[in-house]
Amino acid sequence: MYERIFIPISTWNEIMGEDDYGSFFAMASSMDTIQATSDDLDQKLGRHFGVPSRDMDDDDSKPYSIFNQADILEMTDQMAGALTALLTSVALIALIVGSIGIMNIMLVSVTERTHEIGILKSLGFTNSNVLLLFIVESVVLSVIGGLLGIGFGVLGAYGAQSLMELPSVFPIELIFVGFAVSVIVGLIAGIYPANKAARMNTVDALRHE
Repeated sequence: MYERIFIPISTWNEIMGEDDYGSFFAMASSMDTIQATSDDLDQKLGRHFGVPSRDMDDDDSKPYSIFNQADILEMTDQMAGALTALLTSVALIALIVGSIGIMNIMLVSVTERTHEIGILKSLGFTNSNVLLLFIVESVVLSVIGGLLGIGFGVLGAYGAQSLMELPSVFPIELIFVGFAVSVIVGLIAGIYPANKAARMNTVDALRHE
């Protein structure tokens, strides 16, 4: 038993009592003539359907629609732009939340290690040494988070590829950008806690229990 049959569109229209085509494709002779071909089809279809000349520029007045590659690409670009803006906003929010989280962790670390900071200073650590110590710690914490994010991103891409049968792309430059951003976030988030630790009075820090 055959489940499908193929017949000419003219035969279908005769059976169904229709005179028009539901849709059709036209191929331009070259990329440079796509718009001209689209405009020519628009004029011919307008005459066929009796669209007044004054309404030819109003797509809502036409009983048909014409799409060419340029229109499809424009729609695709608009969708991609909107998606990019959305993902960028989500990424910025994640960066802000992440930097605040790292700053809070470092502030707690400075408070809990006040006595240790006093000991380090009494052993000869300068303010610059203490500052660098906590900034490096903040950067390491941020880099670990960035590497975990990159890893989960790669796994998510592979998962989407298997589920949606889409090609996965891993531009190496974006991975380096993500790594660099994690370093910068760690630097910025660690400045205030590190500066607070560096400015501690040695005697007061040693008295802290």
